Amino acid sequence: MRPDASTSSPERRRAVDGGILHFLSVSQLKQFSLCPRRWYFAKVRRLPEPETKAQAVGVEGHAQLEHYLRTGEDVLGDVARAGRHLLPASGADLLVEESFGTPSPLTADGIPFAGYIDLINPRRLTEGVLRVTDHKFLSNVARYAATPAQLADASTEAGLQMVGYGVWAAHSAARVPGVRTLELEHLYFQTRGAKRAESVLAVVSVEYVTREWTEKVVPMVRRMREVARATRAADVPPSFGPACEKYGGCPFKTQCLSGERTMSLMNRLAVKSQVPDVAAQLPLAPPPETLGTCGRCNVALTPENSSKLRSGEVLHLSCPGAEVAAVLPPDAPAALPTIATDAAPKRRGRKPKVQAATEPILQQEDSPSLPATPPPQGERLRLFVDCVPNLPTAPLTDYVAKVAAQVSEAGGVEDLRFAGSESALGYGRWKGAFAMAIRNAPPSPGTYAALGIAHSELLQLAVEALEPMCGPGDFVRAAR
Repeated sequence: MRPDASTSSPERRRAVDGGILHFLSVSQLKQFSLCPRRWYFAKVRRLPEPETKAQAVGVEGHAQLEHYLRTGEDVLGDVARAGRHLLPASGADLLVEESFGTPSPLTADGIPFAGYIDLINPRRLTEGVLRVTDHKFLSNVARYAATPAQLADASTEAGLQMVGYGVWAAHSAARVPGVRTLELEHLYFQTRGAKRAESVLAVVSVEYVTREWTEKVVPMVRRMREVARATRAADVPPSFGPACEKYGGCPFKTQCLSGERTMSLMNRLAVKSQVPDVAAQLPLAPPPETLGTCGRCNVALTPENSSKLRSGEVLHLSCPGAEVAAVLPPDAPAALPTIATDAAPKRRGRKPKVQAATEPILQQEDSPSLPATPPPQGERLRLFVDCVPNLPTAPLTDYVAKVAAQVSEAGGVEDLRFAGSESALGYGRWKGAFAMAIRNAPPSPGTYAALGIAHSELLQLAVEALEPMCGPGDFVRAAR
């Protein structure tokens, strides 16, 4: 099949202009069924689509087949020649690369279709049988070829195309009169490995394809009309998942989240850092007050890198292995006398149960893949969970709310936690998407407090995603 008619029409018309859907092609139907947002970027926003290597191979193969079927001259390459025995003998009666015509007899919901059909074989038309063929070039025929049932089902990608061709033939009495039975054929040519070809055929009636078109394609075109009027990519539902990587990957990954920025499924839900970097705008501060040096690593202690216990002892927050203390929230239960315990050595496997203590204590949790050297003071991410250190902190809830809002917008829902089954975030998939966004764009370096996480599933997920990103001593959780 030739390129989309939107680029080959003599009038250079646009399929969508000013939010109005003017014409369609079966290629557009397939693209929309794969992912409505992908069609939106291609036809409404008109973003460029680079040609892939597989497409270039297909274009060359189609040109060879067209020349051979028109002239009989064997210009076939190794790939196309593998299916020569499945091709009809050349002749003037064959309709090769046949245009839909103007006006097109194929319409849906009042929208005309433009395009070309690779091959129409009318040699059994006296019996009421017409064969309509589309040539396909695949890397692996056994793996990717459609089945006869799929060719006859307009709810499948292959069936959208072939049912459309069948309806066109049924409405083209001037060119192919007397059609009662349609042979819908995909002729496959394998481009990798052993050269082979295979014909897949579905035999259906004219009445059948007409019913499939009316019941399945016309409602789709109505949805395409609505998408054509969309002004934001966020208003168009995406098809996150296999559609993102099919046919070498969607060319619009970089625009899929907000229409402008992100890339790939992993980064589709990423957000920009929420806390602005204002360090360069601040005046130079006097040297920090020193509180002595750490007895473990000999680093000078300051109010910013230390924490003062109730006993008066000052501990280095970023010192590996240090027992870090913090101030509990004001509404915490009154503490009872402290039970002093020695730090236990790290053990493999399940963590041992902690003996019940009579005073709330802080337990420093192990973080995988910790850096050998703590990062500079101003470039660290520190997180205090259900406790507040004696140094300035920012609430983690502000960052979490912004990430949740952006993931909700990407999925086209008001609140990601209540995404319906029809949403890409449904069935609990929002949890993985939210955690993915947190990992890809954590908050700016600084000190954050996450309070009351038992009452917020979003906070729980955010804390789990951020814990491995904190350095030694920079992740502190209150344990009761």
